[in-house]
Amino acid sequence: MAKQEKKMSFEEALAGLERSAEVLKKDGTTLEEAMQCFEKGVEYYKYCNEILSDAKQKIEFYDKKEA
Repeated sequence: MAKQEKKMSFEEALAGLERSAEVLKKDGTTLEEAMQCFEKGVEYYKYCNEILSDAKQKIEFYDKKEA
C-alpha cells in the first residue's frame, strides 16, 4: 500500500479493508481468492494503522505542547 506513487487516504484504505473482509465472508470463495484478499487486507490494515499511529503521535505532541 505505502509503496504506491499516489498515497491513498485513510478512508480509501479502510474501504479496501472492508471489501477484503466481505470477500472472506462470502460463501464459495476459493482458497486462492481468500489468501489474496487476506494478504491485501493485511496491507490495508498496516496502512490504516500507520496513519492512525502518526495521528496519535501528533495529537500527543500538541497536547503536551499546550500543557
